[in-house]
Amino acid sequence: MSQFKTLPTLVTIAVAMTVSGTAVAAPAKDHTQIQHNGVKYRKKAESMVKKLSLSEKLDILSGPGMDLTTYQGQDAINLDESKDVSGVAGYINGVKNRKLDIPAIKLADGPAGLRINPTRDNDHSTYYATAWPIGSLLASTWDTRLVEQVGRAEGNEVKEYGVDFLLAPGMNIQRNPLLGRNFEYYSEDPIVSGQIAAAMVNGLQSNHIGATIKHFVANNAETNRFFNDTIADPRTLREIYLRGFQIAVEDAQPWAIMSSYNLVNGTYVNQRQDIMTDILRGEWGFKGLAMSDWFAGNVSGLTSDFSGDVGRDVESAAKQVSAGNDLIEPGGVKADLAASYAAGTLSMEAIDNSVVAILTQVQKTPSYLNYSYSNQPDLDAHAELARQAAAEGMILLKNSNASLPLSSGAKVASFGTTQINTLKGGTGSGDVNAAYIAHIAPALEEKFEVNSELTDYYTTYFAENKQTNDALLGGYEYCEEPPVSEQLQILVDAAAQNDDAAVITIGRQAGEGGDRTNTRGDYLLTDEELQIINAVSAAFHAEGKPVTVVLNVNGVVDSTEWSDKVDSILLAYMGGQETGNAIADILAGDVNPSGKLAQTMPKSYSDVPSAQTFPGTDIDNDGLVDESHYNEGIYVGYRYYTSFDVDTAYPFGYGMSYTNFEYRNPTVVANTLGRKGKKGGLIQLSATIHNSGDVAGKEAAQVYVSAPQGKLDKPAIELKAFAKTSLLQPGQNEKLAFTISARDLASFDASRNKWIIEPGAYQVYIAPSSDINGKLNGAATAPVTFTVSKEIVVSETTPGALALPQGVPTAGLITVAK
Repeated sequence: MSQFKTLPTLVTIAVAMTVSGTAVAAPAKDHTQIQHNGVKYRKKAESMVKKLSLSEKLDILSGPGMDLTTYQGQDAINLDESKDVSGVAGYINGVKNRKLDIPAIKLADGPAGLRINPTRDNDHSTYYATAWPIGSLLASTWDTRLVEQVGRAEGNEVKEYGVDFLLAPGMNIQRNPLLGRNFEYYSEDPIVSGQIAAAMVNGLQSNHIGATIKHFVANNAETNRFFNDTIADPRTLREIYLRGFQIAVEDAQPWAIMSSYNLVNGTYVNQRQDIMTDILRGEWGFKGLAMSDWFAGNVSGLTSDFSGDVGRDVESAAKQVSAGNDLIEPGGVKADLAASYAAGTLSMEAIDNSVVAILTQVQKTPSYLNYSYSNQPDLDAHAELARQAAAEGMILLKNSNASLPLSSGAKVASFGTTQINTLKGGTGSGDVNAAYIAHIAPALEEKFEVNSELTDYYTTYFAENKQTNDALLGGYEYCEEPPVSEQLQILVDAAAQNDDAAVITIGRQAGEGGDRTNTRGDYLLTDEELQIINAVSAAFHAEGKPVTVVLNVNGVVDSTEWSDKVDSILLAYMGGQETGNAIADILAGDVNPSGKLAQTMPKSYSDVPSAQTFPGTDIDNDGLVDESHYNEGIYVGYRYYTSFDVDTAYPFGYGMSYTNFEYRNPTVVANTLGRKGKKGGLIQLSATIHNSGDVAGKEAAQVYVSAPQGKLDKPAIELKAFAKTSLLQPGQNEKLAFTISARDLASFDASRNKWIIEPGAYQVYIAPSSDINGKLNGAATAPVTFTVSKEIVVSETTPGALALPQGVPTAGLITVAK
């Protein structure tokens, strides 16, 4: 293992994921035909394969490079260069012979919007794409209808800019708050991740372009991501890390899935037949193509100039194809595949299976259908939708004495360099070349009378002290906060006398290729940030005036050491190009906040169950992480905090509103569990949500189930369903319906390779958050119950799949258990 890690110039380009859709949905009839007429496409693909030479088949399995010059002497096959798109991440090779004319297919990043170059050689036009809210923020809307709408609009840009597949959405589990790529992902919970991803895929693919869910699977750290080995037991992998992917596959059938860089239990994911074929296709019925992440597998011994072969396994490509990873990106492995076939280590059957999987999807693409794209998506309409989605995902964590919203025309003192240098999204392949970003300071000026002396101070300070961080796939500007000098203290004191309220913006950036740290300036606030919070709070509170902190952050930060000093906290995450406007909409009350946490905010990082094992362990003392032991098993996030009675700063599912909601008449409507012909049956529930306050608002209601303790250890509660109301006027009610399928209710019995529902009485909590005992607001949620009379076997699985490495017992691996 260690010989594969000493690659100082190793290319670390990972392809990010985004979600897409169309501004105007494609006709339902066409969408249905594309989605469900798979037999037609597969049969044609099988006939195509018979007309291909071995060389042409291997071209299809291996991409041509990222920009057509990556591998000298090899161009993308059958690409009309007049229809190429500058800035795409890669291609699927086409074929042109006497019998076939298959064009090259274009693949592009990323998880928060289409990533292409805005400018092109010898072209005076610009080709900007919408920078959408990051994945964490979209999931925090808890609104699958809105997310699908965003998907439709994103997919419209993909199609109208001539791209065929979007390498998105990203849907790995947020196992630890320090994962550098958490911004791309949705949640610590697989039900949220799966349902939000399915909505995005459906929206994206309504445009007849492909979605690519990723990174499959257990890619929950970026540190040494090419070579890190995830060590996790089968139940943990299935219930937590595979479950969201299963939901997205079964409920939305994405055209593609991208395998991850990491190993799982000793073998690269893209070389594991149990994951790539037995589970993905055999158990879940995946109909799409599977592609590698860029340079994934131990083929990635390639160095930055594509000339090195340190630790390179020439059989890696063949192992991937044999396992069911059809497409190897960005390519350059055709010779390896040919050599493996000649040596008998790669069969023609495996080659043909993968070519068929790829060509089945290729037939659906705009390029194959010769779609005449416009290069003119409606970016103005999409910007409005981005602003709406950003505002509806932002989370009001604290609002003492109703200090928000601020009154119209209020005098506002705005502090922090991030109000000048607002962050629209994370770095790496998740970045988007947008036309603009709405910064916080000018956005506030549109709604309030903003203290110009303070704005001028921070504008000048940023200009004189900004630095550049050379992040993967592009750098970004940042600036450390100024210390509270005598000059700044004078400004603070004057603002407290003359202004009505203070807003302090805190920023954090992170991204692909590295993880965050539990240090000041990252997870913890800097001394300077704490100084300005202390100084502003003291001065404004002395005058009886409120202080709000806005968190324009990539991932959650510690709030425990400073939250009691301020009146309001808005977790804004990164709202894309409309970030500043969406924040201003919330602070002004033009939008009532309805976002809720899709990841827990712990009181202390040391409380995180994976704190001691993230990002991993250096086994051979070479200075690089080798293995990540998933010591908490199924107790990830709120499953841990609720089961072991560990207090949090803000619990999973939590978020405040400017109004109040009552939950009335929670009811089990139907229980068909165990009925034959119903895929195991389901539980149907309902509850009425009543707006008992004075302001119109939306409410995200969540369904938590407490299962009886049988032979399988169970968390105290698990989220099983959720729904969001429409905008309810004061005094208005809405009856929400919830469905829990047998699939989503079941637990995995690894000893029997079965998903089962154990008998007994189940308690169900229809609640505003995972705080069902009322620790935060003092109001406990009363449960309703349903009963399962005997064990239900929901499905059987592949025997021996996902087994731990020899010599690693489950009992020794999992240190967190009841």
